Amino acid sequence: MSESHNNYEIHSELSGGHWIAWVTTGGEKNPSGAVTLVGQTQEEAEKNARLWADRLDHDPRLLRE
Repeated sequence: MSESHNNYEIHSELSGGHWIAWVTTGGEKNPSGAVTLVGQTQEEAEKNARLWADRLDHDPRLLRE
């Protein structure tokens, strides 16, 4: 699954007994900032990813190259 948030696309998938989510930019396939976020539900993981996207908007130094 994926959705857009600000300048980022949020992706999520079931992984074992939990959900993982990550954000990408500009058609990239790798997670922005090399971060994968975890949640007990898909909604929780995607909420964490939206919060991460907001942090990236405010501090682009968090992006790793």
